[in-house]
Amino acid sequence: MDPVEYEMLRHMWFPVARVADLKDGVVGGALLGEELVVYGDGRNVTVAEGFCPHRGVALRLGRTRDGALECPYHGWLFAEGSGRCTRVPSLLPGKSRPHAALRTYPARTAYGLVWSCLAEPFLPAPGLPAGVDDTWQLAAGEPYTLNCGMRQLTENFRDKAHFPFVHADTMGDVSQVVDAYRITRDGWQLGWSSSLGSESVPDEFAAEFSHRLDYHITLPMFASIRVSSPSGGRRLVAQMATPLTADGLRVRQFWLVGVDAAAAAGGAGLADVLAYERQVFEEDHPIVENQRPVEAPLDLHSQVHTAADKFSITFRRVYGELLESFKGRS
Repeated sequence: MDPVEYEMLRHMWFPVARVADLKDGVVGGALLGEELVVYGDGRNVTVAEGFCPHRGVALRLGRTRDGALECPYHGWLFAEGSGRCTRVPSLLPGKSRPHAALRTYPARTAYGLVWSCLAEPFLPAPGLPAGVDDTWQLAAGEPYTLNCGMRQLTENFRDKAHFPFVHADTMGDVSQVVDAYRITRDGWQLGWSSSLGSESVPDEFAAEFSHRLDYHITLPMFASIRVSSPSGGRRLVAQMATPLTADGLRVRQFWLVGVDAAAAAGGAGLADVLAYERQVFEEDHPIVENQRPVEAPLDLHSQVHTAADKFSITFRRVYGELLESFKGRS
């Protein structure tokens, strides 16, 4: 990974854990080669360096006590928020504690996920597209760890041309021709709309989940599709790619689904939507893990493009502009 891109990504918000995975109030995470520990009750969370400053044990093995993180090795307690050591059980009464604290990072929860960044945020935390509000039901799926680049995974998510070849089992008989489309841009957000006939989705989803597809991407990696049916029901699937390693070639795919009130009333249960989208993602994984180069190149002349790749071309160009904007920050 280019050093400028690495530094830029340190200043970006990424999901690092799923709230549902806070076992005993603790779960491990990683971002750009940094091992992290996440602890809290799901409403108030702390993201901190992943190893105890005393003897270096992995704090993801610990648990919480009254909101503080307890090291599993010697029971040292680290306060929520500050990461400051508040108790060393082995000390005799009256003995002062060492001045120890965990390095902490910005933390927030949204959509069932814990988000963090390694340095002062360069951009605001990304959000779901307009129209997805508190009336929707949302659920975060179980994350995947993949050997591919962040941009590679993000481009795959919006590549409609691969549907009839990769997703024939889940989407059925989809047209191989991609109609012309227009891309909209608002700052570091991109979008475009398309359509998919009801014959292209499983029978149990056909009535609720046809036909309009509204794609939305907030750079660098938050992508979503909102699917609207003629009856008014809408569902959402969103994907976030978190670079786990410093070279960016190993990522964690976080994802979530949602349904609006009309879709839920029509029988679109979150469990069924999660199962369907899980199958779609798992059809993609052998593809994204077997591409070369492992990361989508920003050099637009290094690969062959067609009209169907208009979004990928725009995404790469705007990503390059984001890098330049970061380099030129005051």
